[in-house]
Amino acid sequence: MRMSIWRLILLAWAGLLCHGGGAATAQEPSPALHARADQLVALIRTQSDPAALFSPAFLAQVPPAQVRAISVQLIGQYGAVRGLGPIQPRSPESGQIDIEFERATVHMMLVVDAQEPHQIAGLLITGADVRGDSMAAILAEVRALPGLTGLAVARLGDGPPVIETSLEPDRPLAIGSTFKLFILAELDRQIRAGERRWSDVVTLDRYSIPSGTLQSWPAGSPLTLHSLAAMMISVSDNTATDRLLHAAGRENVERMMIRIGVGAAARNRPLLSTLEMARLKTGPAAALAAWRAADEAGRRRILAADREAADGRAIDITRFTGNPTALDVEWYASPADLVRTMDWLRREGSDTARSILAINGGVGAQLRGQLAYVGYKGGSEPGVINLTWLVRNRAGAWYAVTAGWNNPAAPVEEGRLVALMARAVQLLR
Repeated sequence: MRMSIWRLILLAWAGLLCHGGGAATAQEPSPALHARADQLVALIRTQSDPAALFSPAFLAQVPPAQVRAISVQLIGQYGAVRGLGPIQPRSPESGQIDIEFERATVHMMLVVDAQEPHQIAGLLITGADVRGDSMAAILAEVRALPGLTGLAVARLGDGPPVIETSLEPDRPLAIGSTFKLFILAELDRQIRAGERRWSDVVTLDRYSIPSGTLQSWPAGSPLTLHSLAAMMISVSDNTATDRLLHAAGRENVERMMIRIGVGAAARNRPLLSTLEMARLKTGPAAALAAWRAADEAGRRRILAADREAADGRAIDITRFTGNPTALDVEWYASPADLVRTMDWLRREGSDTARSILAINGGVGAQLRGQLAYVGYKGGSEPGVINLTWLVRNRAGAWYAVTAGWNNPAAPVEEGRLVALMARAVQLLR
């Protein structure tokens, strides 16, 4: 539920795009863009102070210590910095830069302010080409991560998924917001059955905690099911998620998990809303102890009793920073469960559901452009990260790719798994 340093960089980039107008025609890069690209390479090499290099607006969202932490991560993953590669400009002040490391070429989108002193206003790591890469190498790096991990890469066809690469594929792990795939699947089933329509309008009558934006919208705001689903999947809006869970029905989503073949389905009953999970983690210790001691029927009674008092705007979201908290109060699935979920959405889901999955592909634009289809959902909180894709390559082959990492003892380094699994998706091209 926290915001990682990698998400903060994406946020800084998104904010820049929102205020920077439309896409520019490619031109020659300005001397300022060249200079800042060179200085960025030097900063990564030395982990020096970024305060003079980045704009105040950028550093307000990505503090200097976090910029330095990313530099350390990049060198740890890809080896020593060798130098700056080509610049592919989008405008005089923006473009893709390639930074050469010992073991990889890392692609970044870089934007500098048009006005003096031309500080870096936007930066987004979009991918990496690792020299001599293989699924075996990726698997070894995932296996070496501290805590519990699981991974599956499966070929999808007419029959059951065929897992080609795996690490503990049947191990249930906490998956964070990736559970929202189950809600999307059940909503889509109801629509295809004629019980609902994507254009149906519901009103906003409950609030959860961020991520997302709907927690700040007025009560009673009208929203279509399609809009809610798009927000739930593309930006992981928790308020949209809880509104859809209420619309689809908790028990119906629980049955959908069984229909899909989720082996950890019983562990997710009753299926928590994002607000219910947040309240259990941040509430009195006695309430958490009572939840842990209760059976399924008892837990349903607890949720029913708390329903009317629930409002995510009253929760201190800073409680979701720092060390992991109560990872047993979460949503669970194994890598094989999530492969089956993506395969169900491929075979049984509608074109609309798959288009919603593809709004945020979870990989950089360069890699996304090399694939025929990329659908994605991920989730995280301190000690938890999951990344799950549905991919079709240019040759027409379908794959599901998923990896999870849990560590109840310490926050996980989300960027490490993000980079590793982007490499796995890249190998499927």
